[in-house]
Amino acid sequence: MSRKVSRKGIVAIIIYLIAFISVICGIFYYIPDRQAAIPVALFVFSGVGIWLFTPIREDLENFVKNLFIKKSIYRICTFGRAGSGKTTFITTAFTFCDTAKPIISTENFDYYNYKVPLELRNYMDVEIADYRGQKPGQIINHADPGFFGAEGSRVLNAIVFIVDLIPRKNDEHGNPLNDEALFNWLIDGDIIDKIKERVYEQESYIGDAILEILIDSLHSKNLKSVILVINKLDLIDKLIDNGHLDISNFNDSKKYAEHHFKRMINNISRACGENNIKFSIFTICGKKTDDTKPVINCLLRGGN
Repeated sequence: MSRKVSRKGIVAIIIYLIAFISVICGIFYYIPDRQAAIPVALFVFSGVGIWLFTPIREDLENFVKNLFIKKSIYRICTFGRAGSGKTTFITTAFTFCDTAKPIISTENFDYYNYKVPLELRNYMDVEIADYRGQKPGQIINHADPGFFGAEGSRVLNAIVFIVDLIPRKNDEHGNPLNDEALFNWLIDGDIIDKIKERVYEQESYIGDAILEILIDSLHSKNLKSVILVINKLDLIDKLIDNGHLDISNFNDSKKYAEHHFKRMINNISRACGENNIKFSIFTICGKKTDDTKPVINCLLRGGN
């Protein structure tokens, strides 16, 4: 909680104690039937005390919870629709790192821990919480205080939204199509409609309301960077190179991809601006280390 709230709590305690002592003293001096008056006074002031001290109790609980969180760890939350390539992005981006401990999975998150090499043989501990739930509005209910920090005093450092223009498709056995089969699926029919449908799915998943809830709940002075990653650029480039997609109205495939997410970009940019958070956009192929390196460099520099 902020210092302003804590000061209000201190003022509330002082006022409460002065009023309580004044009433008790008044009972002893002015009311003959003290045995009946004192229990009534205690009953009334106990109720008032509970009402006044609730914010203070929550403040103390949050403080105690955060005492056991290691502040030196850089914490990242990735968020995106299923099939957008979050896991591929994470494993590719941190290929060069030592994994400090095995991946931990829960019903709602996959947690990763890496030691990122820095200069002079130093390392940075990086932990990633990859939200795997299908109901984006529920992420707040499942945000583990042990990773995110207590609500009202979060310790999260960065949020990475991952989207794409190409959906993940499965074969008749439920296995994801490889790139060649996915490309053939794309060119079999109206490519533009398939791209528009995928963009609509992404905008529905990361909508205005979800953005507001997510950033408001996870925001604190520790949240320095929000990044939007537009993934699977390689498939877009392949469509263009093979003459299946005309982007003559755009400078390149990256501008073409960003154009489709213009509304989302504006919404995230506005939310970050209101909270003084650095916002960056990367259009990449999550399978290429050279594409993911700039994203990681931006993340670990706090968006600078």
